[in-house]
Amino acid sequence: MNKEIIEKAKKIKLIILDVDGVMTDGSIILDNKGNEFKMFHVRDGHAIKMLSKTGIKAAIITGRKSGVVDRRARELGIREVYQGIFNKSAVYDLLLRK
Repeated sequence: MNKEIIEKAKKIKLIILDVDGVMTDGSIILDNKGNEFKMFHVRDGHAIKMLSKTGIKAAIITGRKSGVVDRRARELGIREVYQGIFNKSAVYDLLLRK
């Protein structure tokens, strides 16, 4: 692998993810009782856990609000979770400053 790419990759400290269509297949299932369901892919979760073992943290910025996102974030050790965010660039800038 190219040494320049490896050196750049070593500087990564944080990945910032959306949820729908990024950590999921893009499906949002709503039932008649107001429950919302999302399908998370286990491989994405595994990759996030592997990254955390190398010291790379993850954050979530998503436009929707869902309790299931909080649960999945807890399962994966993601502490920075921002839901109901439509101005994602403002939260992105906040995370960069942190």
